[in-house]
Amino acid sequence: REQAHYVTTLGGLERTQTVEPMSNYFVGRVKKEFRAGATTVGGIFTSAVRALGGDTILTTRLRSKATATGLDWSHSWNNRVYRWRGTLMASDVRGSERAIALTQRSPTHFFQRPDREVTSDGLFSTRYDTTATSLRGYGLYTRLAKENGNWIWELQQNWRSPGFEVNDLSIISRVDYRWMNGNLARQWLTPGRFYRSAFLSYGGQMQYNYDGDRTDLEQYAFNAFEFTNYWVLRSYWQRNHSVNDDRLSRGGPVLGTVGFNYYQLGLSTDPRGRVVWNLQNGIAVGFDDARSWSLRPGVAIKPAGNVFVQISPSWNWSQDDAQYVSTVKDPTATTFGGARYVFGYITTRTLSIDTRVNWTIRPTLTMQLYAQPFVASGDYERFREFAAPRTNRKLEYGRDMGTIARSATTARYSVDPDGAGPAEAFSFGDPDFTSRSLRGTAVLRWEYRPGSTMFFVWAQQRAGNDVNGDLDFRRDTRALFGDRPDNVFLVKATYWLGR
Repeated sequence: REQAHYVTTLGGLERTQTVEPMSNYFVGRVKKEFRAGATTVGGIFTSAVRALGGDTILTTRLRSKATATGLDWSHSWNNRVYRWRGTLMASDVRGSERAIALTQRSPTHFFQRPDREVTSDGLFSTRYDTTATSLRGYGLYTRLAKENGNWIWELQQNWRSPGFEVNDLSIISRVDYRWMNGNLARQWLTPGRFYRSAFLSYGGQMQYNYDGDRTDLEQYAFNAFEFTNYWVLRSYWQRNHSVNDDRLSRGGPVLGTVGFNYYQLGLSTDPRGRVVWNLQNGIAVGFDDARSWSLRPGVAIKPAGNVFVQISPSWNWSQDDAQYVSTVKDPTATTFGGARYVFGYITTRTLSIDTRVNWTIRPTLTMQLYAQPFVASGDYERFREFAAPRTNRKLEYGRDMGTIARSATTARYSVDPDGAGPAEAFSFGDPDFTSRSLRGTAVLRWEYRPGSTMFFVWAQQRAGNDVNGDLDFRRDTRALFGDRPDNVFLVKATYWLGR
């Protein structure tokens, strides 16, 4: 159990609060091989149990018990040319009514979505129930593939039920989907007159939520061609069709999205050289003419046999006409269940530079350095709301409906959604932003005896935010080095027992 001491803002009284309860975490894994490893069967069981006691701050926020179990298998045949693999999972979490309600409302589940098709079979319910003290779910994954030969292919299914929850001992960002995928590829592994190898693939995928809404539909093709001089040319195309999105409104109704085409081209030079160049360029064009563009050049330098330096800058510019801003309660907005979901047209820009240095001082002494400055901005304009659920048509404030005005003194927008109508006016802050960060790590590794090693680590991170909504290299660099850093120093030692 971990406790924190604090001082109240009213009266200056000292208080103590448990911030991490006494807990037990367990992970058990078993796996058995058959047919010289060509077939495997395994299982896993995880458990998290927390002693919350009568502390209402803990019981309303944390789950008291979480268990998950799974079965997995892999079976190959025909000299391991073909393979079938899969996983079955089930989860169960328990806690107070408020803790389980908080779980149901989390972005992982969004049980509170007003247009959710409710099913309640007592075991895997999708009903938003504020009196529930448990939540159960299941998941499955399976893949059938031909993995060797000139022609290869795969078929996949991946399901997560709305109540599947494993975040107490793992990480899962979303559930409530049935995903399916198929890929076909041809590879040339025997060098020819103009190439050393080539790879061409085409595939597609679809996804539905448990209400039957199609939330993803994609087609894509990839090509990689390695020339006789070891240069590699890569190309990629992807078409995302217009579908529904059950997460765009952050727990509100399902909305429509606008599809786009994405094109990417990359080229890299001979990796055996002292200097290796890489360039990747991508562009996306939406069906509504919204666009994005990215450029990722890079260079790897080997000035000596024991030194490796890699510099990889990245630039991205994109447009999106449906970036979520806020949810406003409004009884007159009956189409959306008594709320208005405000979106904005956003232009984002991101710039980052990844730098790595590996230096082998001696076989037993190495140094690794990493640094990543990062700046991102978002410029919002033309605020709007959707005309209706399950459509991608939008109504812009001040043009298609109502009025909107921005106060320069308070940096807030005031919106009257229906002019002289019954809807009440509302306001929200200007969401423009500029975010910056700098992460760096230095690791010195010393093998002081065979098999025994010491690591000396220094990590620093600094971050800051402004409301400018644009990028200014000189201004943002100056601000970045003015941000307060967080430093972590770590020493790790291992000792090999034996001869």
